[in-house]
Amino acid sequence: MLEILKSLLIAFFAVAVLLPVVRYALRRLSPAPPAVALTAEEQKYMQKQELKLMIAYFVFACMLSVFSAGVLAMVSSILHASKSYMHVLTPNFRAMFAPGLLMGLTLAALPLRLVQRSLLGHDYDMYKTYTAQVEGQNSNRVYNILIVLMLVLSAAIGWYAMRWHVAISEEKIEITNLLLQQRAYEMQEIESIHFLGAEGEYLITFSDNTNLNTTYLKPVQLEMIALLAERSGHRVIR
Repeated sequence: MLEILKSLLIAFFAVAVLLPVVRYALRRLSPAPPAVALTAEEQKYMQKQELKLMIAYFVFACMLSVFSAGVLAMVSSILHASKSYMHVLTPNFRAMFAPGLLMGLTLAALPLRLVQRSLLGHDYDMYKTYTAQVEGQNSNRVYNILIVLMLVLSAAIGWYAMRWHVAISEEKIEITNLLLQQRAYEMQEIESIHFLGAEGEYLITFSDNTNLNTTYLKPVQLEMIALLAERSGHRVIR
């Protein structure tokens, strides 16, 4: 949980820092028309109103990030489901939170646009003038392109993340990474099994010094660990 909160805070800090940079670049690319101008007092008021939109964006981003990570983890389980193996491990929620966060930060812009008018009320027209002044007149078009590009990028990252899985049969373990590169190990090639102190978290080391950390995989069952220990001849080290 702390790891997820930390990731959210870092992401929101990055958005808060990058927004002024993006706005400056947009303003340089397409300056606002000379007629568009707000007084210093009006700009200060709009900055306060904009804070409402930022808070709404972060709320949407939190919800959509959690939802996206959960969906990616569920889809990964469905994609790799197989009756040919005794156990199939796929990325869990924690493993999928990074691509889910990227997807959530991107998707959050869509509901934000839908509720902008409701949140700002009679200040909506003034806010449009304010954004034209600080971002330039073509900023909306650029944002649309950025959202599409980010959606494509986050979908690609999510797809690659879902490729990782571990298949366990009675005699061997098959590990498939993000690039669909597969390694197969006989049970006797397991050198050690370390319990990492939390339920479902084990570090399995093979004879070629490859490590398999089950912290980011699901479902890790005691029956599976018992099978690995029995077939490899190594006890679980606590």
